Amino acid sequence: MQSARSIPLSLAAPIVFIWASGFPTGKLGVAAAPPFLLTTVRLALAALVLAVVAGCSRAAWPSGKRLGHTAVAGILTYGAQFSGCYGGMSVGVTASVTALVIAMNPVLTAALAALFLRERLSRIRVIGLVLGVLAVVVTLGGQVLAEGAVNPGLLLTLLGLLGFSAGGLYQQRYCAGVDVRTGGAMQSAAAALAVGVVATFEHGNVTHWAQATAVLLWLVLAGSVAGTAFYLRAIAVGGASRASALFCIVPPVSALLAWPTLGETPSITAVLGMALGAVACVLGTQPAPAREAGSRKLAMS
Repeated sequence: MQSARSIPLSLAAPIVFIWASGFPTGKLGVAAAPPFLLTTVRLALAALVLAVVAGCSRAAWPSGKRLGHTAVAGILTYGAQFSGCYGGMSVGVTASVTALVIAMNPVLTAALAALFLRERLSRIRVIGLVLGVLAVVVTLGGQVLAEGAVNPGLLLTLLGLLGFSAGGLYQQRYCAGVDVRTGGAMQSAAAALAVGVVATFEHGNVTHWAQATAVLLWLVLAGSVAGTAFYLRAIAVGGASRASALFCIVPPVSALLAWPTLGETPSITAVLGMALGAVACVLGTQPAPAREAGSRKLAMS
């Protein structure tokens, strides 16, 4: 097996930019269209594009129980994540705060893996988990103090984070071996159907068709297609831990992009939260020490 190496800047830069741009772009999207409708259309278009890619490459489609598991993973990973993010931003959560909360995915995933999959947490990763919780508390607490009340959108954003992390673990447990092209198409389609049901009950209409269309094109082509391809390449080059550590750079880059595009100036608590979150992501994505990995290997043999 080829050993993992550092992810080159030429690969890391577009990944971070695409991820970071998705939050201010999503904020522009919910300013032009209802959040759950935006989520439904995004996921449906992504499913269509990925299905075409899968069909042209003759990739194998999941079937039987694996098909059902793939659908559940998609509803959690994509449906809950994007509807939570867009729903939160539609009622006032800033793009930078949303980016920070979602960037805690590697840290929360490590905690859930330890709880449900019985994966051991090293001391460094425990420290990362504590710092991650502190980063979110400081950032969300700062927004609550600024607004004088708890914005319900914060709960939607946290729901998006929980769905993202739970979906990743569910996929790890039940969807191993599913082709990323067909799996992505099925997951996006299942999530689109689930969120589409919710969208039928929301109020509001598309107020700016050109803006909504431009946002959807970027979110689908850049976020769902190019972003996924670059990220999978980063995992192949540097390993999952190094690739997921790129999350730590997303919130500050997202804040920089939101400043000129949305006029959102990061608060002091948001900047502090980003700094804590960056350290949390770096520590929380550290691989298990060689001694622990070796002992688990011996235990399984």
